Amino acid sequence: MGSKHIVASSAATGALLAIFILGVFVLAEIDPGSFGGLCGGFFALSALSAYIVNEISKRVDWPEVGLKTLIPVAFITSIIPLFGPLFGLPNNEPITLVTVVLFGAVGGAFWSIPFAGWAFYSERKTTQIVGPSTPMPVILTESE
Repeated sequence: MGSKHIVASSAATGALLAIFILGVFVLAEIDPGSFGGLCGGFFALSALSAYIVNEISKRVDWPEVGLKTLIPVAFITSIIPLFGPLFGLPNNEPITLVTVVLFGAVGGAFWSIPFAGWAFYSERKTTQIVGPSTPMPVILTESE
């Protein structure tokens, strides 16, 4: 799994999460009832958007990004770039809603940077050693 795939899948998760949040809390005007209900709703929508992006990537044979990466990215995306703009949403015009979806995509890509960096670092750590004393390439990893 490459770092580019992590960033792209996380951006898709953030955009899908923004669409879900807009659909449930803004357009349908569902009242969560309490702050706990709001956080629970955000977490449920985060998990759902991460699961959907994971399943789509499996079905179209893209490199699969695990739920261990997508769920935390989606939950942090729901808090930092989406929570504030949703409270200050001035209207329900299409350009405003598209802006919130773009915030979700950018937020998902931003919060995936630590995961993508770790994947990039892990891929670079695997080294191939080919020399005159070794007739075949030997692949060494950190554990060896």
